[in-house]
This record gives sequence, structure tokens and C-alpha cells, in this order.
Amino acid sequence: MMIKEIEKLSGMDRANIRFYESEGLITPRRMDNGYRDYSENDLQILLRIKLLRSLHISLEEIRDLKNGSKDLMDTLSNQIIRLEQERQDVSYAKDMCHAMQEDRVSFADLDAKKYIDSINQTIKATGSTYFSVKSDEYPQVFYPWRRFLARSFDISIYNILWSVFLAFVFHVNVAARSGPENLLDTLIVFIMMLFLEPLWLRLFGTTPGKLIFGLRIENPDGGHLFYDEGLDRTLRVIGTGMGYNIPIYSLICLWKSYGRCIENEIQPWDESIYYTIKDTKRYRGLLYIAASALSFIVLFTIISSQLLPPNKGDLTVAEFAENYNYYAKLFEIDLGDEYMDETGNWDKKKTDGSVIYIGLAEKPEYHFTTENGYVTGVSFVIEVVNNEGFITSYNKQMFLTSLAFACAQNEVRLFSKIPNRIADKIDNNIFKDYSFTEAGITFMCDIEYSGYRDTQSHLLFPSNEDENYFSLKFSMNK
Repeated sequence: MMIKEIEKLSGMDRANIRFYESEGLITPRRMDNGYRDYSENDLQILLRIKLLRSLHISLEEIRDLKNGSKDLMDTLSNQIIRLEQERQDVSYAKDMCHAMQEDRVSFADLDAKKYIDSINQTIKATGSTYFSVKSDEYPQVFYPWRRFLARSFDISIYNILWSVFLAFVFHVNVAARSGPENLLDTLIVFIMMLFLEPLWLRLFGTTPGKLIFGLRIENPDGGHLFYDEGLDRTLRVIGTGMGYNIPIYSLICLWKSYGRCIENEIQPWDESIYYTIKDTKRYRGLLYIAASALSFIVLFTIISSQLLPPNKGDLTVAEFAENYNYYAKLFEIDLGDEYMDETGNWDKKKTDGSVIYIGLAEKPEYHFTTENGYVTGVSFVIEVVNNEGFITSYNKQMFLTSLAFACAQNEVRLFSKIPNRIADKIDNNIFKDYSFTEAGITFMCDIEYSGYRDTQSHLLFPSNEDENYFSLKFSMNK
């Protein structure tokens, strides 16, 4: 049956039916056109809910009755006891009203403490909650860990968005950010949060993290916050709740926020809003774990994708040069005031003269072997005779050359370990010969030197001998 028919048969408003459906008490079938098809069983459940709710039996108890964890007879017995207590409370409240009438006092002359003391004695004797004024408060969620994890997940999303921007717009190596750069990233992520979170709240009344835990934020009218309201709330969360992420101070702010939740105190930024939770079912924890794992995979994918060069497959010399320059920028290897042009030679960067470049002292001259216009081999030779200065290793040049060529091969895909293996082979053989094969390419390096002292670093220093000699021959070929 359709919604109009079940409204008529149950005597319930559509809003009530939708609410009980959202609570999982009824599960109508979805038809191909998207409409709900309510069964006779759904109708009977709604009628039972209507009856029991009219008797003031709580929704939690009705849920327990439906899933069989409670017995109807026991529930009715407990409700009779509660209703009897409520009858006594109502009778006492009625007597209290008569007593106040007999005292014939105005609001301005009312001695409230005298009557409150009498009510408190009744509460102490019966344990009644009838006289509580807690219902006058805005609904609030006091689950510190759910709130913290929801916000942490939101921040991880903003961090991923910023990482995507860094990786694919500026080609910045997001896996090798320095301490100051991480501080800058944190600042930008908070700025993103400041403007994006109010947008989430305005459009959906929740955020991705809050949605996972069934959390919602609304204004007292039951609608979504306006953007400026959400902006003000988020700004107070960042400042008062998170201490602007300032070391030590942020921990103090988080601890105070945790304490307020434990004591069921409203957070300063939530004083004029409704903060509700749909449920606390276990599957939400599993959903959070799955979502967090997915966000980690996305971030790892971004990092791995940066190791793939702009040009794949067979390379022209110009494409090889573009790959070379890409990796030099990605790994922040300073090439000074030069770059590799489309012919594979070194060219000066255009500058107004205000920038001073300090890069690698020696840049090798590359030789290319081509077939049908595509590169099949790359090599360079370094030879130094009777040099008075020290010799630097050419590991960075070999590293850039190797990645520019090898990572373009079809064997190197996303998450490939080949780039790391190539880097390890080169780094573990400083001023040593090596030969290995990766991605169908043979890498070879022959080094000879005399008159130099190996300091187990990336430098060779001249010894006291009058003559010295250094030779390096590097090549890679398909």
C-alpha cells in the first residue's frame, strides 16, 4: 500500500510514519520507481506503536519489544508502576498549586525556595523525575569520543583535498613535507574547515564525520543553520575547542571540552543549537573504521601517483626531459639556474636577475640512443683529472635519469615498488660499480678513481698525492 493509504488506515501523520521508518521499526519495500510499498505487517506494527506510545511507553522499550529482548507483560507492569508514580506526582503538584493559591501571593512576592524545598523532599523520598526542568534545555549530544572522531574524520577529508591540490596543481611531494611546511598545511586545512564546515551544515545539517556517527546540528526551529551561524560556530570550535592547534594549548582546550561532555555541560559553541544523535549502534564504529581506511587509501594513492611521470610508454627526448624536470621538482633536487630542455641539453632559466641559484656544480652531458624517434638508452660520462677540489657523487643525477626513463615503462604502475628499488640500488652503491635490471632496463655504473680519499659520504677528497683521477660511466638501455 502507498503512503496515503497507510496514513488513513493507521491514523498517523506522514511525518510520524517516516520517523518510525528512520528508526528502523518498519521497513517498507522500495519499488522500481522509488516509492515505498507498505505491507500489512508494517501497518500492524504502526498500530501497535501508536497504542503503546499513547500509553507513554518509550520508543526504546517498543524497540526492545519488537526485537524480542523484552516481554510485553513485564513492560506493561513497569509502565503501570510509572503511571501510578506519575499520578501521585500529579496529585502532589495539584496540592502544591492549591497551597500557593491559599497563600495568595503574586509572582513578585513568591517565596519559591519554600516550595522548592518541599518538592526536593518529595523527590528525595520517591526518586521521581516528574519535577525536573531538564526538558527545557536544547537537545545536546554528550558523547566526547564520537564527537572527537567525527571532527577528526572531517579534518582528514580537508587534508586530502589540500593534498590533491598540492600534488596535482603544484606538483609538490606531499610525502616529504618539512616541519614548517606541515605547519602551513595545518593552517590551510583549518581555513578550509572554517569555510567548508558551515557549508556542510547549511546544506545537509551535518558533515561527513558527523553523518557516520548519526550526528546532526539544527537551529531551534528544526532547520539547517544559516551559513553565518555555522561560520560563527566553526570559528569558536577552532579557537575555544581546539586551541587553534597551538601545541600544549590545544591539548588543554581538548581536555576541557572532554570534561564538559563528561559532566553533560553544553559546549560554548553549542548553546543556541540542537545537537542530536540518531542512534549509537555498533555498526557506526565499523563504518568509521572503514571510512578512515578508505581515506588512508586515498592519501596513499595520491602519494603513489606522484611517482608516475607525466609521460608514459615510449619516450621522445623531449618527453624524457619533461620527466626529468618533473622529478627534479618533485624531489626538490636543485638544478641551479638551469633545466633540461626538449633536446636533452641544459638551458638557462628565464629570470630577472633577482634570484640567485645554488645548484649542482657539475651537470653531465647526456647522450641518447634512439630508435624510430624514441629513446632506447641514456648515458653520460664524467672524467676529472688532477682536480684540487673534492668530487661529489652523481647519485642525484643518476636517480633523476633512472626515474625519468624507467618509470615511463609499462611495468611501473600505481603502487609499484620499482622506483624505491632503483633508489636503494643507487644509494647503496655510492662511488661503487653496480649493475641491475628493473622494468626491462639494464642499469650500469662503472667508477674508477685514484688520489682521493673515500670518506664514506657523498664526497671524495683529494689525498696528498700530486695526481688524481676520477671517472664515472653511467648508462641504461632497454
